[in-house]
Amino acid sequence: MDLLKKLVMAFFVSFAMLAVAPSAMAAGKTENQTQAEVAQSLTDTVTVAEETLAAMKGGADKETVMALIKKTKQTAKTIESSVVLARRDRALAKVSKARGAYKKGQQEKAEDLMEKAVKGFKDVKAMYHNF
Repeated sequence: MDLLKKLVMAFFVSFAMLAVAPSAMAAGKTENQTQAEVAQSLTDTVTVAEETLAAMKGGADKETVMALIKKTKQTAKTIESSVVLARRDRALAKVSKARGAYKKGQQEKAEDLMEKAVKGFKDVKAMYHNF
């Protein structure tokens, strides 16, 4: 009887997970972005990255800069195009490194990495439009 209970419970749990998993995994994704939506995501990402760099160079407080870095990463993740995915990820890595350097108080290194990230996002945008 105990074995039967365990088997029924295991079946129920696995069946419940199958029913929930596809909807949970799709959260936050834009399904089949159009070319116009990808272009807008690219433009938004470049704009936010430039704002972040300007805030770093302008001497904004740490909380503001950290919030802008987070916004840059979130905006960049809305770019859903297989054409530019690898380059987008490289630029995002630069943003992450800039964040780490900024948290450690290495202002110049963070600015340099953020400049490279902005250039990377501009390259991604150009690559997408020239494809």
